[in-house]
Amino acid sequence: MMRAVRFLQRFKRREDGAALVEFALILPPFLLAFFVIVEFSRLFFSYQAAVQGVRDATRYMARITAEDSCAGQTSTSTPSFGTPETGTSGDVFYPIVFRNMATEVDTLLPANVTLVNVKSRIKCVAGAFRDPIVPVAELEAQFRITFPLVGILELNGQPLLDPIDHIVNDESRIYGI
Repeated sequence: MMRAVRFLQRFKRREDGAALVEFALILPPFLLAFFVIVEFSRLFFSYQAAVQGVRDATRYMARITAEDSCAGQTSTSTPSFGTPETGTSGDVFYPIVFRNMATEVDTLLPANVTLVNVKSRIKCVAGAFRDPIVPVAELEAQFRITFPLVGILELNGQPLLDPIDHIVNDESRIYGI
């Protein structure tokens, strides 16, 4: 009996495995934080690629549209989205925006940012430049952003975080062809 008591007292004082226990307690939260940082970095990277695609498409639209689009206008006008070249859906500019979001390696960018719709229009702006009326190309793209790790954060099969629909606009002065 004394021998068992001495063994328990000696066992209580030993600290041989303390570092291993501390490591086992710290490792799961550390790995979770690391993966969250990596996933949100990829999300922001793909969102920036989408914004860059909108800028590129707007610059392209400003280059291919005739400079005299607002000839004969006497006041500022803002037609609804859709130009004669693209109809009402902006189909010509959709691939330009989408190309910036696509990569050679499909797994590099997550599917967390998806392109929903692209619209385009030409605005005739008065008083903003040296010319009395200036044509301005405007592009509007709608994106759906799904948060990373949303599959893990579910309650009875229902996601706790719904996707966000975000609209990105860009404008560029039309210098024409």
